[in-house]
Amino acid sequence: MMMTREKLAQVQGGEAGKADGPGVLLRLPYEEALAEERAMLAAADGSPGLTWLLWQTAPCIVVPRSHESRSGFKAAVAASAARGWQVHTRDTGGGAVVQGPGVVNLSMVFSIGPALRDRIGTSYRVLCEPVMAMLRSRGIHGTYRAIPGTMCDGAYNIVVGSRKLAGTAQRWRSLGRDRPGEQAVLAHLAMFATLDHVEAAEAINALYADMGVEAGIEASSHINWAEIDTPSDTDIADALARELDDACRAVRLAEMLEESIRSQKAK
Repeated sequence: MMMTREKLAQVQGGEAGKADGPGVLLRLPYEEALAEERAMLAAADGSPGLTWLLWQTAPCIVVPRSHESRSGFKAAVAASAARGWQVHTRDTGGGAVVQGPGVVNLSMVFSIGPALRDRIGTSYRVLCEPVMAMLRSRGIHGTYRAIPGTMCDGAYNIVVGSRKLAGTAQRWRSLGRDRPGEQAVLAHLAMFATLDHVEAAEAINALYADMGVEAGIEASSHINWAEIDTPSDTDIADALARELDDACRAVRLAEMLEESIRSQKAK
């Protein structure tokens, strides 16, 4: 077990584990954060409840591993590094996204059973529920949809108005022949806290341009949490992470999975 995994928050069987307190947001080198996610997924054994990690990393661009096969990728990575943007690869798909002190990441692991057919949609709703609950508490209606011009655009972006607040991804692992049809889910969201979206858009557009691709990322298509709630007495990212941690503890995973199963049976 890696040292930082001692700080993983857990809710098992609906009972909250020990709170992590002010240090809930970990600052990790990107490769270490990726290793933590892999370890979380590997450790999943079908137990009820959630395990999650809240983290940040140094400024960088993260792309899917599949990008490595693109023409000009190595040269584009070198050029990006020369501009001050190291490029890392990740296990999930999609497009490039900027990481750094202006982004708060939530990595969540849970298990789903064979009775659930809408696995992808349900898994994304579980992942996003903490953020959606935070928005609801402020009288804000968050939605899921793709927004053209955003980093790593997808159908399960968390959107406020017409601007992207967070991007999402997931990976699955079969729990083996002893647990037929059961899957462990690693779900991840990157939420914009105080990101300089102009700088981020320029960095990603330049990376793709060096690969001969027009990315078309637009800063105005994104929104920061700081535009929704700005605490006066603490760091925005730390305050956001503490509230996310509390919101994760309030997620009723079993109820959400059961509701999805009932909904599919009613169709």
